[in-house]
Amino acid sequence: MTVLTRLIPGAAESRDSEDPGLRDWLREVYALESPGTVRLNFVASLNGSAVGEDGTSESLSSRLDRTILGVVRRGADVVVVGARTVRREGYISPRHSRLAVVTRSGHLGGHRLAESDVPPLILGPPSALARAAEELAGLAYEPIPLQSDALDPVEVLAGLRAAGLSSVVCEGGPTLAAAFLDAGLVDELCLTTAPKLRAPGLPLFPRLAETHSARLASLLADEDGYLYARWSLASV
Repeated sequence: MTVLTRLIPGAAESRDSEDPGLRDWLREVYALESPGTVRLNFVASLNGSAVGEDGTSESLSSRLDRTILGVVRRGADVVVVGARTVRREGYISPRHSRLAVVTRSGHLGGHRLAESDVPPLILGPPSALARAAEELAGLAYEPIPLQSDALDPVEVLAGLRAAGLSSVVCEGGPTLAAAFLDAGLVDELCLTTAPKLRAPGLPLFPRLAETHSARLASLLADEDGYLYARWSLASV
């Protein structure tokens, strides 16, 4: 059992990891302020590595982090990831929201999309969708064509909303997330900080074009040293 404490806002309030009401409490902590919110959701080391010793985020994560991940995903209509992250992390569709994969090349080798209960969306230029069709042969999915080979995040978001998907959480990779940030599309960053130091094999947001200010809306901490922050960018 691990105790999780909300430090900000208000007076400290705690729940233990075995509390049957934990998820309901977390849904209140992470409740969307408005429909159509765009969130980034990441775990990183103390010095900003987005991956752990196994080359994925899994070795940075914790049981409580994965619980919060599920809560954040449940609050979204769609989880957006880049194809490289799908290959590296072995993504399957979340239980309560759609999965949208953004790809420039259509290369989806190593995916686990066949294990998804809901057909994923694949967004990319026509050449990428043609290759994806070959790699996903026999697998149900929904293609969304994009005009730009550069994967313009504005076009990505417009394509998702045209499909009726309003609330978005982007889980990487860092390059895609940075593009969303620089385009001014991000309302919140949900960031878990793991109590670990390692050489950043994949730095968090390595290619930001400008500085972005944020306001700390919520901060949780557990007995194992993990910090769970919710940063607001929309109202800064």
